[in-house]
Amino acid sequence: MRVTADDVAEAAGVSRAMVSRAFTEGAPIAARKRAHVLAVAATLGYRPNRIARGLTGSQTGLIALVVGAVSRPYEAWLLETLSREIRTARYWPLLLQVQPGDELNNALEDALAYQVDGAIVAAGSVSPVLAERCRSSGAPIVMVGRVLPGDDTDAVCCDNRLGLELLVEHLTRSGRKRLAWIGGTPDTFSNIERHNGLMEALDRRGLNLLAARTGDYSVDSGLAQALALLTAPVKPDAILCGNDAMALGAIAAARRLGLAVPKNVAITGFDDIPAAAWEPYQLTTVRNPVLETAREALRLLTGRIQGDGTTDQAATPSPGVAERTAEIVRLAPELVVRQSA
Repeated sequence: MRVTADDVAEAAGVSRAMVSRAFTEGAPIAARKRAHVLAVAATLGYRPNRIARGLTGSQTGLIALVVGAVSRPYEAWLLETLSREIRTARYWPLLLQVQPGDELNNALEDALAYQVDGAIVAAGSVSPVLAERCRSSGAPIVMVGRVLPGDDTDAVCCDNRLGLELLVEHLTRSGRKRLAWIGGTPDTFSNIERHNGLMEALDRRGLNLLAARTGDYSVDSGLAQALALLTAPVKPDAILCGNDAMALGAIAAARRLGLAVPKNVAITGFDDIPAAAWEPYQLTTVRNPVLETAREALRLLTGRIQGDGTTDQAATPSPGVAERTAEIVRLAPELVVRQSA
């Protein structure tokens, strides 16, 4: 049977309100009394109900963490890092997984029902209406990996265009001229920015893209699309992939065809997932700074939750949310040269 605050109060010989104050940081209670109540609670195995606290207007300590397909290497790495940083900041992550085709808005509506203090969204795109509803409820949103139109939602994102500039510079400097591209899911923010960055980098050098194929950010799609490129009449001498998973698939395709990497074809990725450094791949890629991304996202979100920042005196801020222009953080990528290119 679940231990309640009433049980703790009876065992400790205090009021139920005293139990509540003992578990509320900053509440007026003597140190010895707090220690006594907490010791009794620990003996009974009592844990406060964070959701019930949210119903009384207190912060719950819950942060909604909205992610996509966690079976993919980058998404799993990002989820692990974000979850760890949320706990380090003394919050609890409420995981909401959104599969392709699912409604992100529905997931966030569910999160609001749990009285979350805020949300970090690393999958999908939030409608302006829902973003405003989250803010008005006191639950700010920070986007990770994408920037929403307008200037009212905080976001942390890698500088995708600079990443492709670094890769193209490295490949062309080593003499590669027939460059091909394997992109990810076409309408995603990262794919659009990385493809645009590639085309801009080529244009600055007076080069044309030899060929382009479309994958879905998975290893299997990288394998399939690279096989098509490497069996075409005119073969590329370098393949740039929209993420590391597809690049690992492209390396497998080259080996299946008996092509040496990078002698016959150079292959690059994007993200620098842990597997990129494994001996069978030694992938040249661009580091997408995941740890810095997680920490910046938490900085922005906790700032909103705690009401930091410059307040617009002409407006009435929502409880717990400072009214300020959205902050967009663009983190610099880093070229990581290994054996594949």
